[in-house]
Amino acid sequence: MLADEPPPTGPARRGAKPPVFPVAAIDDPALPEVLAELAAARADEMDADTVNQELSIARKAIGWWQRQGWIECDPTIGIERRPAPPDRTKPLAENQIAALWRLDVALRVKTQWKMLYESAARADEVLCLNVEDLYPQDKHGRITAKGGSTEWIHWQSGTAQLLPRLIAPPYPRPAVPHRPQGPGRNTHCPGR
Repeated sequence: MLADEPPPTGPARRGAKPPVFPVAAIDDPALPEVLAELAAARADEMDADTVNQELSIARKAIGWWQRQGWIECDPTIGIERRPAPPDRTKPLAENQIAALWRLDVALRVKTQWKMLYESAARADEVLCLNVEDLYPQDKHGRITAKGGSTEWIHWQSGTAQLLPRLIAPPYPRPAVPHRPQGPGRNTHCPGR
């Protein structure tokens, strides 16, 4: 939008090269009005989540450029985020769930699906579980929730039947080199 070029759409978005745009041109007094019109046109073409994400990225970059002293103005002031449409996703029907359980997938995947279904936990919470966080005999596990607090997820008999097979020694996982214990362990999970 800043370069007044049509953005790529569909598969062309992946790996697209951005046009050359001199950062100092952001301080052009006419840019906020032009940018507002371009953003409105873009919002008519794309879904609200995409437009809001692009606006957020532009604002982050502009803020950084301002802190560097490269520009003074923020041409995005006055451009409002677009309201996202309501989520119309429907839950799977019972026959779809039954078909899912019949799929021939790895034990690890099936256990993850069952745990997600039975616990209603967020996927990132389940993916961050370590063996020492699990209490299979009590059908619950310790998670680190948003904000870093410790909480518990609970599951039912489907997970309870699969989990012991997954975590029974020897663990059915490929051998990995020794990983250091401490701060570097499980770094993709917040609070770990």
